[in-house]
Amino acid sequence: MAFCPPCFCPHAGSGLHMPGSTRVRALQSGGNGRRSRAASTRDPGLCQKALPHSPWAHLAAWPVPVFGTQTAAQLYGQVSSGKGHRRPAGWRGQLVWSRTTAVPSGSASSPGGVSTTRLPPFCRLTGSACLYGHVLWSRCRVPYWAAGAGRGLGRAGSRSPRDSCPPAPLLAGGPALAVLLVSWAALGPCGLEGAEPGALGKAESPQCPAVCTCGHEDHSDELSVFCSSRNLTRLPDGIPDGARALWLDGNNFSSIPAAAFQNLSGLGFLNLQGSGLASLEPRALLGLHSLHHLHLERNQLRGLAAHTFLHTPGLASLGLSNNLLGRVDEGLFRGLSGLWDLDLGWNSLAVLPDAAFQGLAGLRELVLAGNKLAYLQPALFCGLGELRELDLSRNALRSVKANVFVKLPKLQKLYLDHNLIAAVAPGAFLGLRALRWLDLSHNRLGGLLEDTFPGLLGLHVLRLSRNAIAGLRPRTFKDLHFLEELRLDHNRIRQLPGQAFEGLGQLEVLTLNDNQIQEIEAGAFLGLLSVAVMNLSGNCLRALPEQAFQGLGRLHSLHLERSCLGRIRPHAFAGLSGLRRLFLRDNGIVAVEDQGLQGLAELLELDLTANRLAHLPGQLFQGLGKLEYLLLAGNRLAALSADALRPLRRVFWLDVSHNRLEALPEDVLAPLGQLRYLNLRNNSLRTFVPRAPGLERLWLEGNPWDCGCPLRALRALALQQPDVVPRFVRAAPDGDDGQPPAYAYNNITCTGPAAVAGLDLRDVAEAHFAHC
Repeated sequence: MAFCPPCFCPHAGSGLHMPGSTRVRALQSGGNGRRSRAASTRDPGLCQKALPHSPWAHLAAWPVPVFGTQTAAQLYGQVSSGKGHRRPAGWRGQLVWSRTTAVPSGSASSPGGVSTTRLPPFCRLTGSACLYGHVLWSRCRVPYWAAGAGRGLGRAGSRSPRDSCPPAPLLAGGPALAVLLVSWAALGPCGLEGAEPGALGKAESPQCPAVCTCGHEDHSDELSVFCSSRNLTRLPDGIPDGARALWLDGNNFSSIPAAAFQNLSGLGFLNLQGSGLASLEPRALLGLHSLHHLHLERNQLRGLAAHTFLHTPGLASLGLSNNLLGRVDEGLFRGLSGLWDLDLGWNSLAVLPDAAFQGLAGLRELVLAGNKLAYLQPALFCGLGELRELDLSRNALRSVKANVFVKLPKLQKLYLDHNLIAAVAPGAFLGLRALRWLDLSHNRLGGLLEDTFPGLLGLHVLRLSRNAIAGLRPRTFKDLHFLEELRLDHNRIRQLPGQAFEGLGQLEVLTLNDNQIQEIEAGAFLGLLSVAVMNLSGNCLRALPEQAFQGLGRLHSLHLERSCLGRIRPHAFAGLSGLRRLFLRDNGIVAVEDQGLQGLAELLELDLTANRLAHLPGQLFQGLGKLEYLLLAGNRLAALSADALRPLRRVFWLDVSHNRLEALPEDVLAPLGQLRYLNLRNNSLRTFVPRAPGLERLWLEGNPWDCGCPLRALRALALQQPDVVPRFVRAAPDGDDGQPPAYAYNNITCTGPAAVAGLDLRDVAEAHFAHC
């Protein structure tokens, strides 16, 4: 069971648009094993405004949250760094999150003020099983046609079309939900045994079928009938004539006979998802002239007669995904002029007739993902002048022809990813004046022409990742003046020529990682006045030419991991006056030359992990007075000098683990007055005198400690402040939220004197130090 705000929410694994109610039950995922649209990585959750003519149409859309004082790219940089920040819930390679309003328990926070609060778990009795869950809204949004920007990205204070959630979860269930939560807190998660699904609303209808549960909506007198997962093989008798919502999902119907619902003329919502349907009689929906939402996902339907939906002229959303449909007959959707949302994803459609969507003049969203389409004829989308979102991902398309999308002037989002596209015809996207989001990733594109993207003046997001693009021509992106995100990672680009990104003055995120870039020409990044995040990792640059980053004054996160950089030469980062985070790990760097880090006065985080540094020059960090994170793990350092660390008065996280340190004199850490986290694991230290009074965590495991008198002070610290030197430390996993925590030992194992060898310093008796 899950709760939604009073709009229509597809739950994970179901793709279902559901009316808001405290008794709404989440559909079970599973079915035939194929992924539904809602289970895809791109769109597992959305909240649409109540569709027209629905019984919930009077409910207002929720306001859109903003990024506070941070731009989307700044939040992206925080997430990418992984240091001191938790990823927003739902992070899947793009900027999305979950948001609910806080309640007394179960709260957590994410960077940028993005809330990931979860309400406490609840349970309800179903037979003899107590089912648990969490009240959680996931990646809600306002209607995609009511917003103007690309998915999940926007400037500070802007509206984001995918990410909007209600301000108060209790509004969805009213006082009844408040009573439920108070009861949970007082009685425990199973203290509501005996509560029937209809108990939260008004009294159950006496006409309810014995195998079902009935209840009224909290905000109206509308009756809902729940017959989900009852192992029914035929429709139950006695369904009340006044029912407005009927849930029949998860049963074992093989077919629906003609006129099965003829007495339910007021029904507005019908869910037959995952019910084993192999056929639907042409007149099965007779009498449902008030039906607005029909869900037939996850069945075994192979075909539908031409007049199947003739009796449901008021349909606003129709879900047919995850079936076995091999064809769509002409005229199947004729008469559904009010249909807003049509989902045909994850079927077996190889060819669509020219008039497949004839009559759908009001359609806003069309999903054809996960089929076998190899060709799109120019007449296919004629008549869909109101379409805002078209999903053609995961098909077998080999090219994008001209004039296919020319009749879609209001289209805002076009997904062509995960196809076999090797060529895009010149001007293929002409006419798409309103397009904001274009995804061509995971295809076979070998190059881009100067006339590939003409006319896309409003495009905000362009994804070209994981193709076979070998080079970039000057002026390729010249018309994309409002582009904010450009992804070119995982291609075969060898060189970045001058003026490669001309015209992209509004770009904020640029990914070029995991290409074959060996050379960056002077002026390659000229014109990128707004770029905040740039990823060049996974290339083989070998050296950074001087002035390579000239003009990128607003860049705050630069990724150069795994880039074959042997040395950092003087003035390598000239022009990056606003840089906050610099990632140089896994490069094999043997030296950072004098003035190699000059000009980075705003730098907050420097990652030099897993290189070959054996020495830190005394002037290395000169000018980095604002640095807070310094990561030097996995190098070859045998000593740290006080001169090198003296400018770092604001560092509070220092990681020098996995080096060759044999000693750490007391004066070395003295300048680091703000130090809170110090990692000394896996070095060659035998003694250490803690002189940082504000330490909050100290990692010491993996050193050959000599537990003589010099370690008496360390022993006292470990015993008196076990939170600072714990025996076990929790390591945050690098993966998605929800992974089990990992723990590591933080032993202080003595290697001498012989009397205490093998013991942990904390277990050595006080008498051992009596002579000190």
